[in-house]
Amino acid sequence: MALNEQDIKKIAEEALKQLGHSASPEAVEQVVRETVSRLQEGGPSEPVKEWKNVQSGQKPASTERIIITAFGKNRVGILAKMTEALAKNNCDILDLTQKLMQDFFTIMLLVDISNSPHSFEQIKNDLIQTGEALDLKVIVQHEEIFNAMHRI
Repeated sequence: MALNEQDIKKIAEEALKQLGHSASPEAVEQVVRETVSRLQEGGPSEPVKEWKNVQSGQKPASTERIIITAFGKNRVGILAKMTEALAKNNCDILDLTQKLMQDFFTIMLLVDISNSPHSFEQIKNDLIQTGEALDLKVIVQHEEIFNAMHRI
């Protein structure tokens, strides 16, 4: 079953209803990942009754890799500062691509966060703050969410 971005947003809204608006972003993402996976395997589409168990705080094994996308006006030190933020969080860069188009800089990184002592949210916030200091727009997503949103 192919899901588009609107379908995934609906799943996320349902997850929020089930978990409550005080749900952690990690819990909502885990529910969305599990639901997307179940739907793609042809499983039932009804809400999962055990979603509230997601709030237990356990870090699911499937959230170990993230995709970081950043773009903005080129300037000296962008790559250095972004990778410094990842190193500070003990994250491992698995793949990286960057491109300059005249004065416009873009970068995309695949990063393993499994050895980081910090949560996904802490890493994400640190990267966004680093990007803001460089006048970059930074998007950080779990790999599964990225793949589900960009499937054709």
